[in-house]
Amino acid sequence: MKQLLVFSISIILSLPCVAQSYLVYTVKGDIVSKDKAKTAQIKPGDQLTDKTVLTVSSDGRLTVIDEKSESLYTVKEGIGTLSALIAAQQSKSRPVTPSFLAFVKEKVSTKNNPKDVNYMQAAGVTYRGLGKDLIPLQAGKPGALLNPLRETFAIAGQALTDNDADGLLRVSDRLDSLGLVRYAFPTVTGYEPRSFNGYFIFDPLCLMDLAANLDGSRPFADQMADLPVPMAPSTDNKLPCGNILCNYYVLQPGQTLELAVVCSGYCEIAALSLSGNVTASFDGSDAYYCTFPEETTARIILTNHSEKTEAVLFAVNAE
Repeated sequence: MKQLLVFSISIILSLPCVAQSYLVYTVKGDIVSKDKAKTAQIKPGDQLTDKTVLTVSSDGRLTVIDEKSESLYTVKEGIGTLSALIAAQQSKSRPVTPSFLAFVKEKVSTKNNPKDVNYMQAAGVTYRGLGKDLIPLQAGKPGALLNPLRETFAIAGQALTDNDADGLLRVSDRLDSLGLVRYAFPTVTGYEPRSFNGYFIFDPLCLMDLAANLDGSRPFADQMADLPVPMAPSTDNKLPCGNILCNYYVLQPGQTLELAVVCSGYCEIAALSLSGNVTASFDGSDAYYCTFPEETTARIILTNHSEKTEAVLFAVNAE
């Protein structure tokens, strides 16, 4: 029996250890791998393992994706194995969708202009999902229920101004906790969904993608026009399962868009754009909240007062 046990243990110990595999998504700065006496520059599309020894320069930033667990990691300055760098820097595992993985693989494998490579738009896929640590909206004074969303949007705008990629990642996590879910609001007036390329889309996954792609040596706002956004221009989702229902629209200068929103009880809306020049009227009033004693279809009119095209997030509480 003892001999059999020893033999079994020896077989287990002799089995090869399967290495964890990572796909390189973005590379910023000087990042090299070392295998014995050989060194190589890391580039998007490379496959690394948890045992790959890396040297990441002081201005370096590496984004990798674990396809098996569908998670994204960001690694900054350091020397060591990839797994050690992830652990030492406490790089948070950020979940991504299968469609986002497909988008990344398409992007890193093509030689086309990045603007032309947007898998999720081509496939018509909509990102939606709730964070594991969903925090219910707290009741407050009338008109203040969506303040956490407004405040988070302001933080994101400051992160863009400050070229703060880590700030964008923190905002992404914060949005997940708010329970943002894309919803197909009926449009009363005509609206042609269009690509979100080059626009700031206030969505957890899009913020994560921006943080991975933006280069800290140039103003973030100048770079966004060159980046595809991993989101479909429209959604068919009509199953609310979060704290806040939202959708994203691109409005031309002076354009208006009318939405129909079914409200019951307390209803509050928000129309958020970087310029602040997109306004919303709520059932004929400039007030952005109202209490409906019975189920009512309210009309929301979004208006772009800017002289340039604007992307806007429209949101309403789902409680």
